[in-house]
Amino acid sequence: MKILVVFTGGTIGSSLKNGWISNDSETNYLLINNYLNESEDKTTEFVTCSPYTILSENLTEKELNLLQKCVADNLNKDFDGIIITHGTDTLQYTAAALSYAFSDADIPIVLVSSDYPLSDVRANGGKNFETAVKFINCGAANGVFVSYKNSKDDVAAIHKATRVSQYTEATADLYSIDGEPFAFCGQNVMANDEYKASDVSEGLGCIDFCGAPRILVIESRPGDNFAYSLEECQAVILRPYHSGTLNTDSKALKALCVEAKEKAIPVFAVNIRPGTSYESTKFYDELGLEILPMCSFSAIYVKCWAAISLNKNVAEFVKNPIAEEFCV
Repeated sequence: MKILVVFTGGTIGSSLKNGWISNDSETNYLLINNYLNESEDKTTEFVTCSPYTILSENLTEKELNLLQKCVADNLNKDFDGIIITHGTDTLQYTAAALSYAFSDADIPIVLVSSDYPLSDVRANGGKNFETAVKFINCGAANGVFVSYKNSKDDVAAIHKATRVSQYTEATADLYSIDGEPFAFCGQNVMANDEYKASDVSEGLGCIDFCGAPRILVIESRPGDNFAYSLEECQAVILRPYHSGTLNTDSKALKALCVEAKEKAIPVFAVNIRPGTSYESTKFYDELGLEILPMCSFSAIYVKCWAAISLNKNVAEFVKNPIAEEFCV
């Protein structure tokens, strides 16, 4: 087996210096050397490259575009898979962007990260890397994935990259949006029978992401007066409370939705679970909300960004599935 490892920085490529976690190029090779020293795998060959090095909180369209090009340039070479090391803060966004670009890739592309620098005994980066290698070598599936072991889990999980949710507040644990990863990985890779497969289309190829997409994100919180400007706005994403509810009693929210409709700006609501709903949700149609099937906020944000960058009709583009982003 031959695997390309793409280093981009982040905690998994950092060390502690003078009390600060910062990028350290030597850590990149520590990741591979630790794997080779500790694993019984003596046949996998690793080739490395690094299109850029940043702490992932500094991610912009520039890095997304460079990373896509790097992947595209290597897809048709003799690699059995690609591993991308990435910081945890924006892992979900990059994972979604690569999924939309390469949803129909002929090899697995796996993103790995670490909750602590590799020199810290608590770090899961080595396990995440080992899991990615094992997943690629078993030939279970192609496309874009994320490998991650949570702190209290016995085994690591393989997540479909468009279904990775935001981190649980104040933790570094990672989950799929519907609680069902694609597979589990202990001694062997085990398919998750509860995973709900959905539509996959032809990948979009490299998306030339634009800078500063005009996407308004509104997180639900008590007391919000919804005094948001829609000037030059191209999409609105509402993030409801955990039960899928919004303050539909708010006249200000209603006024915002009316203004958006007048300006032909789509207003999406994400993380709305199917099934019995609260009474307040019966006003969603009246507000003109685009209620999406169960999906990750990160995936929808990136999808809106992609639509804007490609000059597509945002509402139509976002609703059409590309890379199993909808749990149906």
